[in-house]
Amino acid sequence: MRPSDPSVADAPTVIRSEGTVAPTCHAVGRVIGPYELTESLGSGGMATVWKAVDRDAGRTVALKILPPDTARDPAVVARFKNEARAAAALDHPAIAKAFQCGEWDGVHAIAFEYVPGETLKQKLDRDGPLAPRDAVAYLLDLAAGLGHAANRGVTHRDVKPSNVMVTPENRAVLIDMGLARRDAGATAGAVTTSGMTLGTFDYVSPEQALDPRTADVRSDLYSLGCTFYHVLTGRPPVPEGTAARKLQAHRNERPVDPRRLNPAVPDDLALVLSRLMVKRPGDRYPTPAALERD
Repeated sequence: MRPSDPSVADAPTVIRSEGTVAPTCHAVGRVIGPYELTESLGSGGMATVWKAVDRDAGRTVALKILPPDTARDPAVVARFKNEARAAAALDHPAIAKAFQCGEWDGVHAIAFEYVPGETLKQKLDRDGPLAPRDAVAYLLDLAAGLGHAANRGVTHRDVKPSNVMVTPENRAVLIDMGLARRDAGATAGAVTTSGMTLGTFDYVSPEQALDPRTADVRSDLYSLGCTFYHVLTGRPPVPEGTAARKLQAHRNERPVDPRRLNPAVPDDLALVLSRLMVKRPGDRYPTPAALERD
């Protein structure tokens, strides 16, 4: 697992603003519960992530830590614990596993599976648009993971290139459950309030932007479509403008045909993308399995 990229444009967005977190006092060698910190992996929307050794289990983990200042907000702590519960409900090779969530000496932390490799965003930034064959392989990995999550009642709500790891074995693994929502009426999942927008402007579905409590697997599929539009063309569907401009475009405008930006995109794949990014949820693929069949 790696943290989300810290740029404002790519940070998970609560419209009332949520920037990157400040550096913390943690350092290599510090011990938090059974975990010894070995390397800083960066910071995301509300936490820092460290590579660490679980001295009890003898394995390497990605330890996500709430900074002390952030942990004073009960709503943030509730979201943090919800992330752990959502991830713990899942067991799939395309989703980073959660091993443990706890509080040690006042420090809130979640131990996730450490996924080696680079993010899909890093790969894009270095190499540019991916070949359609490679993109489809990653798309299928993530569709299978999202299908598993949906079957367990979990909606990710922040699918984007910086939340996808590409492993040395060339598999795609979804990370960062910080905005995930659990179904089945679990009160632990009820951390989204009316009037709040969660998501990332470049990839958020129209319905999630209006009310993230309504987001389901079809919303994740929309974000998956936006992600792979970016992967194939080198730019998100709405590449420029303010946050309000991007949200308005997601609701009302069709993106440029990806074949105009990358002639190597096959016609059939362009049709798959167009169905993923349809504005009305009922017109999209109903399930990841339907996407996989196409």
